[in-house]
Amino acid sequence: MHLHQFLIILALLVGIAFSCVHDSIEPDGTIEEPTPSQDQPEGLRLQLRDITKQLDYKCGPKYGSCPSGTCCSSSGFCGTTSAHCRSPDCMIDYGFCDALKTPKGPPTKDILRPHVGRVPYGPQEIRSCTVPGTIAFTFDDGPTRYTGDLLDLLDRYNAPATFFVTGINNGKGPIDDPTLPWAGLIERMIISGHQVASHTWSHEDLSKVNPEQRQDQMLKNEVALRNILGSFPTYMRPPYSSCLPGSGCREDLGDLGYHIILYDIDTDDYKNDSPNLIQLSKDIFDRFLNAGNSKTNSWLVIAHDAHEQTVHNLTEHMLKTSARLGYRPVTVGDCLRDPRDNWYRTDNRGAGHKNKKKSPKKGPKKSNAPQQVSADGTCGANYTCLGSHFGLCCGSTNICGNTTSHCGHGCQKEAGYCAIQIPSNGDAWDPKFPGTKSVKSEADSNGRVVGTAAATSLVLALIVAMWM
Repeated sequence: MHLHQFLIILALLVGIAFSCVHDSIEPDGTIEEPTPSQDQPEGLRLQLRDITKQLDYKCGPKYGSCPSGTCCSSSGFCGTTSAHCRSPDCMIDYGFCDALKTPKGPPTKDILRPHVGRVPYGPQEIRSCTVPGTIAFTFDDGPTRYTGDLLDLLDRYNAPATFFVTGINNGKGPIDDPTLPWAGLIERMIISGHQVASHTWSHEDLSKVNPEQRQDQMLKNEVALRNILGSFPTYMRPPYSSCLPGSGCREDLGDLGYHIILYDIDTDDYKNDSPNLIQLSKDIFDRFLNAGNSKTNSWLVIAHDAHEQTVHNLTEHMLKTSARLGYRPVTVGDCLRDPRDNWYRTDNRGAGHKNKKKSPKKGPKKSNAPQQVSADGTCGANYTCLGSHFGLCCGSTNICGNTTSHCGHGCQKEAGYCAIQIPSNGDAWDPKFPGTKSVKSEADSNGRVVGTAAATSLVLALIVAMWM
């Protein structure tokens, strides 16, 4: 047999093998389950069905759980990529999701949770403020890459706000991870006079999970915030504002010592996150404020610092409009006349992202002259921003301030407070964010790879045969 004849026969055999594999794959990329023969033992038929499901990598209510260590994505595929594992989309009952990760440090479960003050705790929900002339701006789902810009904006307007913080949603990583920028942003919220509250660990719907999962969502976020601040909040907002009667949600949150905060102005900003649509959210806000009177009314507003148009467009409009109509921006705790000592529960065990100090490196000796508080806004050398009214951070240009540019890259630790690291130019779950890896799409299949290889072999063999 000549070499070119052998190659042609080999190519035909490979092509036949490819067609067999191809025929067993349905158009949507799934592998067709073989039809068991009636004379096969029942055990063998069940084993074949299980093998087929594993090959298909499907999961969820119809297919069951993923193999150990893998996540069940919102579309029902098993895998280990961010797209599979990021909560709340990841199906928590059918695989390992980000929601199941646990922050380091002692649990907070046994911390005493007395109900102090006049503001009601769960099961009662709070939907409005009680101090006339105030407006409480609240922002859910952060911190994200836009939060630093929002803090800059609030600094310029001297406007306190309340941040309902999530711990690990949307693949952003744990908020207390020292290699990520989120802990520094949360610290900055506190030093800038804002209120930090809980929005659960991974943004699960508290009306749909069981009581153990509901408690897990709250306690894990407590530990992460405790690791950053040395305390955790007594205020929370349920994700999707969902805490339905009969689910046990409101009672469980009350037992954990939480005030359940809703709102009376919903900006719908999450629906309008584009330059063409954000005016709809502005119109909603304007209609409410124009219908009220700052002498008698107060407002509790919900928005989200996870959306660009909210941070770079809507918020400044709301600040300007509310000021023009005579409203004073405050935190939720202040708009309810709740003393600040009641906003958090102290837990110093394992606490303090900001209290962790690395051993100083040896360097040139510093001047023995005592530092003085800056009197003109300049800093460095023997002048510190701490204690000045120009801001707490000494930026790279030797100017005091509280903005991202002052407290982030180039901040001088010897002359003030340094809190944050600027996130990369992408969402909190951006694939280019440090620490993430390039991954395959869950649509990839082994059958497709086999088919491509077989077709390539066939073409090459025919070319060689013709050349011979």
